[in-house]
Amino acid sequence: MLNLAAGALGFIPSFLLTGLNISSFGVATGTVLSLAGEIFGAILGFYLYRFGFSKVQPSWKQSRFWNYMHKQPAATVFWGILLFRLLPFVPSGLVTAGAALTPINGLLFFIASSLGKIPAVFLEAAIVYGIIETVPAVVQYAVGIAVFLAALFVWLHKRKVAGNGLRQ
Repeated sequence: MLNLAAGALGFIPSFLLTGLNISSFGVATGTVLSLAGEIFGAILGFYLYRFGFSKVQPSWKQSRFWNYMHKQPAATVFWGILLFRLLPFVPSGLVTAGAALTPINGLLFFIASSLGKIPAVFLEAAIVYGIIETVPAVVQYAVGIAVFLAALFVWLHKRKVAGNGLRQ
């Protein structure tokens, strides 16, 4: 369920969930769970983005970006999705949101996204499994905590700066 939500949101790094799945369920089952979550999460995200974009003010739909994306033929979009999905560290949400702006249908998005995610998730699983097996757990936890604290610091700093900007 967590994989599905992460896939739909598109901004949670999938390698974190792949690592959790592999640690919890083993390499084979964890990889299959990660793949299923990413694929079905992308489909859910595609329809959520498409719904959200349908509610956008009509003036935005007149922009050059919108017109460019919306005029792309389905075949071009299909191959673009497939190629971007093959790269395991391209933000999934960006690819999904971009595809939702185009006229591609859900089935073609599902096929392109799935075909692209299969090798990407296997590569990601291999890398994550290698890290899990070779890096001591204490180092993994220390890095995880450090990344979390750094992200928390950046977030709090941005809130403080934004708050100061409102008071002036």
